Amino acid sequence: MDQWYALVGGSQYGPVPLETLRQWLQEGRMTSQDHVWSPGMANWLPARDVPELAAAANLPTSYSPSMQPHRGTVVLVLGILGLAMCFILGIVAWVMGNNDLREIDNGQMDPSGRGLTQAGRICGMISVILNTVIIGAWILMMIIMMIIGLMATATA
Repeated sequence: MDQWYALVGGSQYGPVPLETLRQWLQEGRMTSQDHVWSPGMANWLPARDVPELAAAANLPTSYSPSMQPHRGTVVLVLGILGLAMCFILGIVAWVMGNNDLREIDNGQMDPSGRGLTQAGRICGMISVILNTVIIGAWILMMIIMMIIGLMATATA
């Protein structure tokens, strides 16, 4: 199993030896989120989920007591509330999600909450974008109504 393939930045590399992938991780040419595959593996996996690579790059493969617990559930709830009620909560979910994913990638936070955190961040992003479009459309409609009102009073 010394022939490995990597998907880095949308490009596929390989076959390369495992040692090359370890070196790429240590040099920063590849991140823990980039996917790798080797004959005998069922699917492509993120480098952080391959024990041989996680150990080489000092990446956590699971929770350790020195890590902060994840806040994935909080981020997801804030993202959903941002969609349903108040887009300010969507902003909070977006910012918290970005910060938490950075900490997970750096090994400072429990990686088991990655999926919840990503989902909450995406809900927050959608909330902010939708509400920005809605507020922009409302402002545009008000400006048009004011122009029509001014035109009507000018002709009267």
